[in-house]
Amino acid sequence: MSPVPCVSRRAFCAGSCLLAAGGMLGAEPAPPEDAPLKRTGETRGGLSPGMVKDYRKLGRFFLVVDARGIYALTAVCTHRGCTVNAAGTDGFDCPCHDSVYDLQGHVVQGPAQQPLRHLLVREPSPGAPLEVDVSVTVDPDTRL
Repeated sequence: MSPVPCVSRRAFCAGSCLLAAGGMLGAEPAPPEDAPLKRTGETRGGLSPGMVKDYRKLGRFFLVVDARGIYALTAVCTHRGCTVNAAGTDGFDCPCHDSVYDLQGHVVQGPAQQPLRHLLVREPSPGAPLEVDVSVTVDPDTRL
């Protein structure tokens, strides 16, 4: 029977760290949860006028489709920052203080004074899932 080599705690820890670091070299870092670019899973061809898609859990926004194209609206109420709800095809309402917005994000009923922000929507390549950049505000007439 051969003797079992004795490894010091320092040598064991150093070897473990090197092994762990080596295993991570090929791994891609996970994007931070607060990354502004959100992939929706929706494609341009899968959307039609009148649709309102709820992405509040992904990034507090809605994808909306009208006759002119696809746009995104923030789900953050401009009054106190609460998350608004979709009110079917009528628009959006805030459960905190009863502000109401139309499908374009305009204020229909206060206390909110400012419209909902329109966000950048892009199609990275033809047929690819649409992406919304929640950090970029665009003109309300912007459509994809």
